Amino acid sequence: MKISDVINNSMNIIRPVFASKDLHVTSIEYDSRKVAYGSLFVAVEGFESDGHSFIESAINKGCKSIIISESRLDDFSYLSDRGISILVSENTRRGLSIASSIFYGYPSKRLHVTGITGTNGKTSITYLLESIYSAAGFSCGVIGTVNYRWKDKVFDAQNTTPESKDIHELLSLMLRDGVTHVILEISSHALELNRADDIELNSAIFTNLTRDHLDFHKTFDAYFNAKKRLFDILERSHKLNKTAVINIDDEFGRKIYNAKDKYSFAINSFALKDGADITALDNSIEDKITGLKYTLNCEDKSYDISLKLAGKFQVYNSLAAFGSAYYSGIAGDTAVQGMNNLQAVPGRLQVVESPSGFYAVIDYAHTSDALLKLLQSIKGMPHEKLITVFGCGGDRDKTKRPIMFKAALEYSDIVIVTSDNPRTEDPLLIIKDIISEMSDGDCIVEPDREKGIALAVSKASRGDIVVIAGKGHEDYQIIGKTKHPFDDREIALKYINERSA
Repeated sequence: MKISDVINNSMNIIRPVFASKDLHVTSIEYDSRKVAYGSLFVAVEGFESDGHSFIESAINKGCKSIIISESRLDDFSYLSDRGISILVSENTRRGLSIASSIFYGYPSKRLHVTGITGTNGKTSITYLLESIYSAAGFSCGVIGTVNYRWKDKVFDAQNTTPESKDIHELLSLMLRDGVTHVILEISSHALELNRADDIELNSAIFTNLTRDHLDFHKTFDAYFNAKKRLFDILERSHKLNKTAVINIDDEFGRKIYNAKDKYSFAINSFALKDGADITALDNSIEDKITGLKYTLNCEDKSYDISLKLAGKFQVYNSLAAFGSAYYSGIAGDTAVQGMNNLQAVPGRLQVVESPSGFYAVIDYAHTSDALLKLLQSIKGMPHEKLITVFGCGGDRDKTKRPIMFKAALEYSDIVIVTSDNPRTEDPLLIIKDIISEMSDGDCIVEPDREKGIALAVSKASRGDIVVIAGKGHEDYQIIGKTKHPFDDREIALKYINERSA
């Protein structure tokens, strides 16, 4: 790519100041440590560091061109005397996004791309949709919370939605390897920080909006506005036959749906209540720890759903996956077959059966609404006691802590409060926030998460269900700024096996 390609195709988001337009660009980088000879370095202003501080380091490694914030031009105009091409943007995150799309050859234009946003359910929907598209004979790639995967390639996910440069690079690699359909979890952080701005979407899914990430967004309105940006991105997409599906049982989903006339693409609804385009017969739902069955209705036709996934909340996720695939041209019977084929979603109501006759459930529920829905689902299943182990992450929204505790108390027979990625906070102070309104005897406090899980296993009897919430698929515990190996499922198995022995 030449610098002129960026200038001519960036829709004036990136503008030249001192630029050699014939200069070749060998890579796009926002991390100065990855710069090589000929790289175009984009100075992104982050929360812990400012990319402008690393411009000299990037130049020393061979960078010949930079994109900087327009407001910082006076600080770096001297670099033109050293032969450095200088481009500016009002928002360097936006600049990084469009420059990356240009550099990688607009890969999303040649893929069928589905973007999923909402507080809960995104990961399960990616697995369900992936299984549907596989059943339909397509080659599928996924970028999400658990990992980034396609064909035989699997990469650890550093973020639910990676930086824009990394997204377009992943899409280009998927395209090269013959992938046809891509499913992305698109977080509110990613939407707010322009990571998904230049993805050409075919379809969008909105799951729900509940309390989370207020440490970042500050207000619920700001959180909602960030989520809604997904539909603006879909609106800008040049794809034909674009479509979206929205959960209208959720009040924020209804707000978007009621304003659907502002968009040029078709928006369909899913819900348990009547009046939605895709519904589940409420009296048909059979939710057991071993799986979920219900009847799905769409366009006057009924389908028998028999998922190996448990939890009533998976009804919503499967309605969303079915609807997205159906309105993207997949036959209803094929969509049902794909969903029924799915064996499990890592860390989403993942069941471990004990020889002693009880079950342990590993789930990622780390928000108040997710924990509430998880416990409500399990409470409705056949069981004796419900034992819940949970904590709250450090350096994250503190307002949800007592709300999660209230949900655990309401639906559990025994509650064990422990640590969950305390990060730079004192675990005991996090627990103090959780149980701020506790009465004596309401719960057991065990700050050591492994001991908390061991205690729950020791208290379980035949017919009981032990819920270990908050980490799900994660195989680490973040203490300070260091990740330590820790897998809830492995720890639960360890103590289940010891008890059996």
